[in-house]
Amino acid sequence: MQRNNENSTVVNSEYPWLRLPPTPQLPYPDYGQYAEINNISIWYTIYGPKNGAPVLFLHGGLANSDYWGLQVQQLQSTYKCILMDSRAQGRSPSSSTNITIDLMTSDVVSLLDYLGFSKVHLVGWSDGANIGLNLAMNHPERLYSFFAFGGNYKTSGGSGGSMPPLFAAFIKRAKAEYEAFNPGKQYDILFNDILTLWTTYPKWTKVDFEKIPSDLAVWIVGSDHEEAVPREQTDTMASWIPQAGELILPGTSHFALIQEPTRFTAALKQFLAEATHMTICSNYRFVCINN
Repeated sequence: MQRNNENSTVVNSEYPWLRLPPTPQLPYPDYGQYAEINNISIWYTIYGPKNGAPVLFLHGGLANSDYWGLQVQQLQSTYKCILMDSRAQGRSPSSSTNITIDLMTSDVVSLLDYLGFSKVHLVGWSDGANIGLNLAMNHPERLYSFFAFGGNYKTSGGSGGSMPPLFAAFIKRAKAEYEAFNPGKQYDILFNDILTLWTTYPKWTKVDFEKIPSDLAVWIVGSDHEEAVPREQTDTMASWIPQAGELILPGTSHFALIQEPTRFTAALKQFLAEATHMTICSNYRFVCINN
């Protein structure tokens, strides 16, 4: 049962889907670098072995790469973990251009070019999942696989009026984090830009999803207590990608990656292991055919 007190509802509830645990920290060293691309600066950092399979993590709107800290801690011994703060968010400075899914997708492609990665495994959360969907539709040659958590295909998601307490707490936290990363910058400008994005995009149909190649490994992942994306959208997206697996994480909400990180990361590890195996087998068949 949801409690009346916001703190107990959001932080100390006995139910994990009503909790907003502290934002994780990235592993040491937690500093990154800036890439000058698309006439802006994009913050990024990389963990893991030189020859590890590359995995790009894309955070949700208003958030930053730190939210992936618990997953990176578990994966960095095996995979090359690449993190970036989306334009105007986290440590990446703002720009005068309105934020759109297409523009952030272009930033991802440009960063991969800048870093010299022709293809990556992609893990996206919320807006990051939508950027990943856009990549899968329009730049599938840049992806080995795609783990999409909390994405949507149309803008009808959400509470339809009042904001869930958990989201209100997240937005308050996001403001404090943004101001810590960007002293003197106005969070309200970013918030209004992202709110416009959320109420305008995406507007995809089944025809758009048919652009996703049948050989791209995809999991569409949701939560059983998701408060931002109706379950119908998760189910529909999975049905529109014939080869996709669908996973509904129990006892979690839109913030499953920090609410139940062990469960979330275990699922991600399984997906990456299967996708990496498929990639190796595919490459092996290509070598055999061409020799």
